[in-house]
Amino acid sequence: MEYVWVEKDKNIKDILNEEMKVHVKWSKKTDEDYLDLSRQYMNTSYITLKDIIEGQYNDNIKYDMWFLPGIYMMRQAIELLLKAGLAVKGATKSELQGIFIVNKHNVKELYNTFKDRYCIEELNKAEQMWLEKYLDSIELVDSSSDLFRYPFKDEFMHQYGDKALDVWKMSNKLIYCYSTLNKMIFGEWFNEVELDIEEEPQFIHLAMTGINNCYLWDSPWSDGFHRQVTGYSEVATFLFERFKESKDGGLFYPIVFLMRNAIEIGLKRLLHIKMEQSVDENTIRRKRNSHLLYKDLWNSIKPMLVYYSEEDNQDKETLDLVETYIKALNSLDKNGDMFRYPCSFSNEYKFNDEEIDVENFYSYLLGLFHFIDSCDSWLDNIKDYEMEMRSYVEWEY
Repeated sequence: MEYVWVEKDKNIKDILNEEMKVHVKWSKKTDEDYLDLSRQYMNTSYITLKDIIEGQYNDNIKYDMWFLPGIYMMRQAIELLLKAGLAVKGATKSELQGIFIVNKHNVKELYNTFKDRYCIEELNKAEQMWLEKYLDSIELVDSSSDLFRYPFKDEFMHQYGDKALDVWKMSNKLIYCYSTLNKMIFGEWFNEVELDIEEEPQFIHLAMTGINNCYLWDSPWSDGFHRQVTGYSEVATFLFERFKESKDGGLFYPIVFLMRNAIEIGLKRLLHIKMEQSVDENTIRRKRNSHLLYKDLWNSIKPMLVYYSEEDNQDKETLDLVETYIKALNSLDKNGDMFRYPCSFSNEYKFNDEEIDVENFYSYLLGLFHFIDSCDSWLDNIKDYEMEMRSYVEWEY
């Protein structure tokens, strides 16, 4: 695909190629819709992780970066499956709303709610114990479902830094977990994958070597964002290429979620960049955890971009165009969860019965991402120049 940039008068919902069109239509039945999206995320995670494991030997970008969205998507599939299971067993929409609001992304508490309400009849004692220990281990490190979505926090890196995550083991145990939950809900293993009870029920599994595994290391000069920005954007592109081959509409939601997340992380990387005219620390602290692309992230970094574009004699037209892109995406997916779930916790289907040109939709997001990513390189060069000038002045005086 040719290099994509922001364009005038481009509309994210335009249909430009009938062959790339999908129709997003939810049933508005919670059990069906959550299960459908769970299967979509499970599929995209599986083909991503399979490509990593079976691909080129020691491909560090895939092992260190693609692995992160791959694991995130499978964890998301597990959360969606548990929520589907509660609906399958008969929880009403109002009950589900309360459960989802209270438990949010906590897969162990969703499981406990299922167990308390409906019992665990389809699993034997050993399977149930393995599952409970494994879900506990997920919540121990990833209770908010953001461990693999954003830069690793200091607490996690203090414990696991300079170590390697076992790509094969972690992937397979997530599949075991998903299949066991499927048996718990529907009485059968998912895709006939039976739990290997001998596997240690631990989410984080360290490898003996960093070769062909996800090595948790960052350069002292790293901004901390590169791994996730690259991983999420490249996996979105990988899945889009799969869509072009298969026209599988089930790839659409994960593609959009991954690219939207790459855009958010890219903006946060600009928020944190240290320049002479960078964003002040108080603003960074207030906005760094926000998902609001326009109000909190773009509006915080825009003055810095305007300042340096004027210093660099660049026209303001591109910044204005980018702002229209961000406003459009913000109005479509304000909190970054529109393509993470089929509906809101209050059962509102805000994106439904829509005909979408996946190629146009994706290229819109990709053009915006390319602009944000290029800003990082551009500002990084200016930052180096500023440092050189400061050193020169200090040496002179």
